[in-house]
Amino acid sequence: MELELKHPYEAGLEQVLGTFFNRDRILEKNARMGSRNVRVSELVRDDASAKLVIERQVTSSTDVPGVLASFHKEWNEVRQEEHWFRKSEDEWHCEFRVRIEGVPAKIQGMMKLQGDSQSCTNHVNLKVRCDVPLLGKKIARFLADDSHAKIEREYQTTRQLL
Repeated sequence: MELELKHPYEAGLEQVLGTFFNRDRILEKNARMGSRNVRVSELVRDDASAKLVIERQVTSSTDVPGVLASFHKEWNEVRQEEHWFRKSEDEWHCEFRVRIEGVPAKIQGMMKLQGDSQSCTNHVNLKVRCDVPLLGKKIARFLADDSHAKIEREYQTTRQLL
């Protein structure tokens, strides 16, 4: 399953990056989204790159189908790792991976944040893959739908924090 999303911000590129990489904003954003036991285990940024690792517990944004319940708990341990690289003065790229403990799926993607000092847009591409026989496509579809809802909530929350 693959998702492509486009998130415009009415704030400049550096301001948005500053919010993405601010430990207090990350914790506040996750609190507003209902995550618990949030931990920023790595946060490093310089002029050309950044790395962010967040560990947290989250719930599903929708009801888990019965056939998938054995893979998904009420609260799930999630680790998100992001590697950011400056491409030019007005563009940063990110490769990310999301691991949900106990869920046999791969969630990964890329982001491209482009803009200037007045506004910017984050282009998000997410891929979900699950190779479990017979259930793989259902698991991937559920995770893609759940991820889509969470990404949209995160976008709206980030806009509020700017």
